[in-house]
Amino acid sequence: MVAAIAAMLCFEVAARYLFNSPTIWAQDIAVVCQVWFTYLGMAYVLRQRSLIRITALLALAGPALRRIADGLALLIILAFSLVAVIYGWDIVADSIRLGRRQPTMLELPNWIAELPVVVGFALLALQALAELIRLPFAPAPDFSPSGEHAPTHAGPPIE
Repeated sequence: MVAAIAAMLCFEVAARYLFNSPTIWAQDIAVVCQVWFTYLGMAYVLRQRSLIRITALLALAGPALRRIADGLALLIILAFSLVAVIYGWDIVADSIRLGRRQPTMLELPNWIAELPVVVGFALLALQALAELIRLPFAPAPDFSPSGEHAPTHAGPPIE
């Protein structure tokens, strides 16, 4: 999607400045792709445990407290995601019902840019639930500075 966004914007720049003939679609479609790309990536980032975390105090805690903190964080992510899905769906449904459109020349329906919020947070909620289920059976999270970047595979480091 990032390559497609870059290609669309390069095409738009060439059409506008080289041929003095701007498109009505390139910027709108690129923005929609960027929104989809961003929200669809949230669950993957959680699965990879690459979310931003502040772990200064947890690095000093024992395994039980680290596991509890991780579980609490996952519960908060799950709760926030469910709220975002519920309210986001209301917004998407209103946009469909009212026929709202973006105020651009292309006039894309608003729901096209609003739906990724619902889908992305639904996937994030499912991933948080999966991580919560997996939490009691996994080793306690490592919040030390070296643990944040340690490889997640067994065996010698890959070079």
